[in-house]
Amino acid sequence: MKKLIAYAAILLFSKTSFSQVTESGIVVDSLNRSALYMELDIPEDDIEQALENYFKTLHVEREKGKGFIIRKKLPFITFKRAVADSMNGQALDYYFKLDTRKQKGPDVTTLHMVAGNGYNNFLGPQSQAWGDLKKFAEYLRGNYFEQHRIGKNIEGLTKELNRASERLRDLEMEKEKLERTIADKTSQIAGLQTQLQKLKPALANK
Repeated sequence: MKKLIAYAAILLFSKTSFSQVTESGIVVDSLNRSALYMELDIPEDDIEQALENYFKTLHVEREKGKGFIIRKKLPFITFKRAVADSMNGQALDYYFKLDTRKQKGPDVTTLHMVAGNGYNNFLGPQSQAWGDLKKFAEYLRGNYFEQHRIGKNIEGLTKELNRASERLRDLEMEKEKLERTIADKTSQIAGLQTQLQKLKPALANK
């Protein structure tokens, strides 16, 4: 009974950890910045792709080789001057830090999000837009990333369906070919049997 209760507690904690956005901090340009943090049960590569796809809908491309000098060369994913959902039309720069945490069972993707407006002007809990940033983070976590996950699943299932359909067409073509072969061989056998039956009386009369 104790083991069952402990397992239920662990399961509840796991679900809770995937169901909330928390405040955190991360070093950007040698200074600690306020960040929003979440844990996701979606692979890191899929989250990275989802972020790029989302900001493309805002006509904002991922920054390449630009941005702040980041301590220890942390691989931030950066989007500049983006007007994101829930941000009331405010154009901000967004910085995302993704990592994969290994564990028993499926790995966990961790995400830190930092937002700012120009150099050394980052949002924090004291900012008026901090609440809006939390809403945006919750939208990504609870909606957009799930959209991407479902889309990926549909894409994978569609590929499997297409492969199965192609295999079925190949089998149907093979079936038709075998049926023609069977019909042809059956006809040949019937013809030979007819010839054989004609020859047997002639042999009997000799």
